[in-house]
Amino acid sequence: MTGSQCQEARLRLGWSTRMLANKAGVPWYAVMNLDYGTGEVDPAIVDALTRAFKQAGLELR
Repeated sequence: MTGSQCQEARLRLGWSTRMLANKAGVPWYAVMNLDYGTGEVDPAIVDALTRAFKQAGLELR
């Protein structure tokens, strides 16, 4: 998942970065780093975000 895909999916669901972080069980700054491309993001965090989107009914490809 790219940062723009994450941001687009998050906004589509009406979630803030903090809401997504809470739903995925990851630090808020990790979502910010991915969304805005400002830092390295652990693949485990990307997996957790992907699962959160999937649970909400969004499949990212």
